[in-house]
Amino acid sequence: MPNDGYTQQALAADPNFQTRVRSALANVAWQVLLEDPYTPNHLPRYAYAKQVINNVQASAQQIVGWLVERPNVLNFETSYNFQAGAVITAAGDPDLESQLLTDWNYLSGGSEPPPPPGPPPTP
Repeated sequence: MPNDGYTQQALAADPNFQTRVRSALANVAWQVLLEDPYTPNHLPRYAYAKQVINNVQASAQQIVGWLVERPNVLNFETSYNFQAGAVITAAGDPDLESQLLTDWNYLSGGSEPPPPPGPPPTP
């Protein structure tokens, strides 16, 4: 069964998944803090990374609701594991980090939002 808004928002609300998002967010933030200062949009990227590191829990809480709708999470199966009592996704930690890296410029205010999936709009 394909993912839908119910599965993805259940995933966003799952404490186990939120822990994974905090970890991925912290890992990406440290990568950004250590990136070359000549990286495009470095100053807002760096400022956002510092903000994340200073309060990773609040930062993760702010993004988890839409992160589950991004391609690197949405395109992997989301299901419920009754033994664990948790909503789970087949998306791995590298998938979460890759999506965060993809969206970092937007998160930091350094660029426009990423385009939605699908064909480009017709003029």
